[in-house]
Amino acid sequence: MLCERCSKNEATFYYRENVNGTEKSYRLCPSCAAEMQKSGEIRTGGFGDDPLSKMMKLFSGDDFFSGEDLFGKLIGSPQKSQPEVKKTCPLCGGSFRDMVRSGKAGCPTCYETFAAELAPSIHRIHGRANHTGQVPARFRAESEKKQKIAALETELKEAIRLENYEHAAEIRDSLRDLRNA
Repeated sequence: MLCERCSKNEATFYYRENVNGTEKSYRLCPSCAAEMQKSGEIRTGGFGDDPLSKMMKLFSGDDFFSGEDLFGKLIGSPQKSQPEVKKTCPLCGGSFRDMVRSGKAGCPTCYETFAAELAPSIHRIHGRANHTGQVPARFRAESEKKQKIAALETELKEAIRLENYEHAAEIRDSLRDLRNA
């Protein structure tokens, strides 16, 4: 996405401000963001001494335009030592880096596309990635079937690892019956 101000460089910063119901938002390149910060068009600091302001200062860092926002600090940034893979969502074209910057997924397909990248963060935030609550009655049977299949697949792998092939064959047959039911 191009910078809204110069329309030449890639926009890497998103600024959003809501003051008394008047909302401003910009997608800017680093140079335009720095210029607007210097001119005072956008506010990036000036936190007070109240607890909320101190917390905001803690999460914002010294420079608002350091390239890592609150969402990036919470879930972590990709490690610098690894080469960055240019994986994009096939539906919306967004990248994982875009998700980190904005704190939002571009579309529902992003969750499937970036499942591997999101899994550690989801596990760290929620403790698990599986739904553990109640399931509506019309979906309960299918949900229980999927859970049984997953448990049997894990048991099958363990039986194969232990070279218990008779038990593995029984599990394989149970899996086949369960999948065909």
